[in-house]
Amino acid sequence: MYFSCLEINTKNEKAVNWMTNLYRVHQRLYMAFEGQKQNRVEPDFLYHLEEDFNKEGRPQPRILVLSNIEPFWNKAFNGENFLSDLPKLIQLNLDNFIKKDVVFQFSLKANPTKKIKDYRNFFANHLQDYPTKATRENQKKYQEGKEKLKELVKNISKSDREKIKSKRVGIYKTDEQIEWLQSKAKQSGFEILHLQFNKGEKEKAIKKQDNKPTHQIELLQVHFTGILKVTDVQAFKKAYCNGIGTGKAFGCGMLLLAKA
Repeated sequence: MYFSCLEINTKNEKAVNWMTNLYRVHQRLYMAFEGQKQNRVEPDFLYHLEEDFNKEGRPQPRILVLSNIEPFWNKAFNGENFLSDLPKLIQLNLDNFIKKDVVFQFSLKANPTKKIKDYRNFFANHLQDYPTKATRENQKKYQEGKEKLKELVKNISKSDREKIKSKRVGIYKTDEQIEWLQSKAKQSGFEILHLQFNKGEKEKAIKKQDNKPTHQIELLQVHFTGILKVTDVQAFKKAYCNGIGTGKAFGCGMLLLAKA
């Protein structure tokens, strides 16, 4: 695995604007791996955008990248003065630091989600007179629609329920976010010894095709920090390399570690 640190040139207005759209960030980072294969393995990477501070105490944003093959950053930033310094690149040997019962401080910017049945879309014809989102002006009508949907779901047949497609939604309740992370920890070979986090905020990105905006994407990001202990080395290595949760194209899922 390869770990890269890219310090952003904040004096370049184009670079600063670039960072505000996570979809565009992912597109440019991908250029460093495009067309590469190693032992028939497609290139894959995770990234984490964070704001550090320089020696003068001024904000110094940087992007941390974890990849399964060596990146060619000159290819990604050729002709663009987006970086304030040459990229730092380290080749990691996971066996040297990921061992059973080792304790790490960790940081994880995650997109907690779950799959639910898309009842609203299934009953779209029955609910066409009700708004899909609540505003100050339509609060009463929106609540009426929610109650009607509850009744429709209550009376749905088993065969119809099986036909309904699922959709992925964000998890916004604090206790459910903790449950989500605990579940991921169990799957990923670690135990959480201490946890702190913010409830999360929505990040926006404009998806483009042929350099033209197609639609805006909203993504919930929750920043978890704390202390973990490795319980299953192979499962932990897999989670570390592949990321945790969804939203990886928008800077989520990368597990940052430091010896506790």
